[in-house]
Amino acid sequence: MAKNKLKIGILGCADVAKRHAIKAFQSLDNAEVVSIASRDYSKAKKWASDFGIAAEVSYDALLANKEVDAIYIPLPIGLHKKWVLKAAKAGKHIICEKSLAESFKSVKEIVNKCRSKGIVLYENFMCDFHPQHEKVLYLIKSGEIGRPFIFNSFYGFPPFKKDNIRYSKKLGGSSLYDAGCYIVFMARKIFGKEPISVVCNLLYDKKTGVDTQGSIMLEFSDKETAFGAFSYNSAYQNNYSLWGSQALVNVGRAYSISPETKPIIELAKIENYKDVVKKIDVPAANQFKLIFRDFCDTILHKRDRADKISSIYSQIIAQARTLEVLRLASRENRKVKLQEIE
Repeated sequence: MAKNKLKIGILGCADVAKRHAIKAFQSLDNAEVVSIASRDYSKAKKWASDFGIAAEVSYDALLANKEVDAIYIPLPIGLHKKWVLKAAKAGKHIICEKSLAESFKSVKEIVNKCRSKGIVLYENFMCDFHPQHEKVLYLIKSGEIGRPFIFNSFYGFPPFKKDNIRYSKKLGGSSLYDAGCYIVFMARKIFGKEPISVVCNLLYDKKTGVDTQGSIMLEFSDKETAFGAFSYNSAYQNNYSLWGSQALVNVGRAYSISPETKPIIELAKIENYKDVVKKIDVPAANQFKLIFRDFCDTILHKRDRADKISSIYSQIIAQARTLEVLRLASRENRKVKLQEIE
């Protein structure tokens, strides 16, 4: 009989796992969370008790657990490469928090390892699965907004506590790789293509060496342009707009959105010389649950999903390449073409 439920292991007791991921996995009919590991075994035992699962004595012990089919990794970015590669070596399928790694070279190494081992690899851009973005794509396809040519987005937060991992260079702290990556991802999704050149300005904290703020511009092949700004020291922002030849679309809660929130998309036009704003209701959705369901479904039907898995690998590499080029553009203070990095 074919397997219809995956056994999931949680590698790391990060806040995102506690608040969102574990509950989302436990709500699925095609997954079962069986075990969790932490650097601190007592913490793993506490979480295991809270969620009704088993605790492993270490990350390595979790990967050695033959019952576990797939691993969710919510560790800091600077630890992703080590543990994703270890998980792949252990034969576990992987869904890892974004960004997958700190460099384009590392991401290519990870993807090549997963490809060679037949591992399904997801980068957890959960917003990709929220229905509000499919609604925006429908508005484009239907011609409702005309030709889209400007994407603009802000994603930023008030300052975190000083000991937050986002301020640790050693652990991969970076506003570009933690927040700006969403803007890059969504611009690529909305325009349906890769940028051809980029400009980037990153502001670094002198004490930590971490980029805590930045702005970007992505230029695409048909004169479309994406602008974005992201920050660890700002008023909270989480939105994007898409300007077309016939209308402007505003998405007010774009990347992080609670499962209970029913987003409203605004479609602004001029009709008969008057401003008209149409509000489009979108159903509430648990975007963690949606991407986790898709991840598990892809693994369970892996034999029939070769093209999809290959496309996922390609998308992960394309995202990492754009982030690498943005860093280069900021470092050298110039416009950089994507073809400069292979």
